[in-house]
Amino acid sequence: MVSPEQPKDSKSGKQPKDTDYSLTRMQENYRRILFWCIQYWRELLDFKFDKYMIVQVLPGVYGILLAALSLSIIGATVMAFMKGFWYGIGFLILPAPLGFLVAASVLRALLEFYLVVFRISEHVDELVGLRDTVDRLSGISDTVDEMVSVTRRIPFWKAMSRRNDRRVVPEPRRRRSDITDHDDHDKKS
Repeated sequence: MVSPEQPKDSKSGKQPKDTDYSLTRMQENYRRILFWCIQYWRELLDFKFDKYMIVQVLPGVYGILLAALSLSIIGATVMAFMKGFWYGIGFLILPAPLGFLVAASVLRALLEFYLVVFRISEHVDELVGLRDTVDRLSGISDTVDEMVSVTRRIPFWKAMSRRNDRRVVPEPRRRRSDITDHDDHDKKS
């Protein structure tokens, strides 16, 4: 039976496109999840360690560890209630939330530390690539030095370079007292 909101098409007997769109969207999500699972297992069983898998699965690992932490605290709370009602209430008020807060904070800090280490590793890999480029470019400076030595042998270039070497160096400014002392010395001679 067809609801009045979604009548069947009179010719083909199919649902309207809204339902088809939601089906294709659901199929696309299913494909993405399936692809992610296959890719995860592929990277998990890769013994070359070409890629860092932990960076991609870090949110999932964090979620799983938080769920495990929550379940263990719930289990500890149940055991405290089994020991006694007031033990359970006492555990539920202070140690359970405080324990979760501390453990989740330490877990988050540890995972962030791992993430920073992997990012530093990626940057170091980029710097190594830059170093190779710089090493290749250092050969250019040798070529430029050779060109300079060749141009210095050209007579025209020597004349130009000598003219630049004979720059006039201004004398230091004399103080008025130095000038009068110098004039007095000239008069005495």
